Amino acid sequence: MRQIARVFPFVCFFDLANGVTTFNIVLSFTMVVMVHQGELSWAASIMCLATMLDFIDGHIARTWLAGDAPRRAFGKHLDSFSDLLNFSIAPAIALILLLPSSLAVIAGSALVLSGVLRLAVFAINAPDAPAGYRGLPTTYSGLLFALAFQSMAAHRLGAHDVLTLMFVIALFQVTNLKFPKFKAVPTVAFIATAYPLCSFLLYNA
Repeated sequence: MRQIARVFPFVCFFDLANGVTTFNIVLSFTMVVMVHQGELSWAASIMCLATMLDFIDGHIARTWLAGDAPRRAFGKHLDSFSDLLNFSIAPAIALILLLPSSLAVIAGSALVLSGVLRLAVFAINAPDAPAGYRGLPTTYSGLLFALAFQSMAAHRLGAHDVLTLMFVIALFQVTNLKFPKFKAVPTVAFIATAYPLCSFLLYNA
């Protein structure tokens, strides 16, 4: 391992939490590929999975690996890149693929810029503050986009509806509004139960 780390220095920072985050980064690319291939339902489900994994990697890092300061510092930056790719860049590209227009490009650009500003502010604030979040967290945005794209795949929403949602999310991410912070394990359990149920109802209700 040390010999590999001499060539690829990032290897020495890997542990379970950072491995989950890295896998999550790969999902962002997979989601875009699914949209490009016309598999919007799969793309939405992948985004939902990315949302759950974002809760899981943070829970692992805080619960079992908090004492490893260098890896946690590395993981903090890695997680921000993962959030930006999964919940800002991937949805923006997905919308542009689904609705090729100048307005979609503007909405996507607004979302990416909002995500960057949101994550930059979050990085300099105390991430473990119990009171909650200021501005809509990008992870919450990812879940909203997953539901929106699944609704679009089920022909319950149109591309212009998702475009409007993108503008709204971009705005709420950079506001000073308070949003609650939920515990990772019950939140993941809720999403794992509620998302399939919502998907079933979208297609069958």
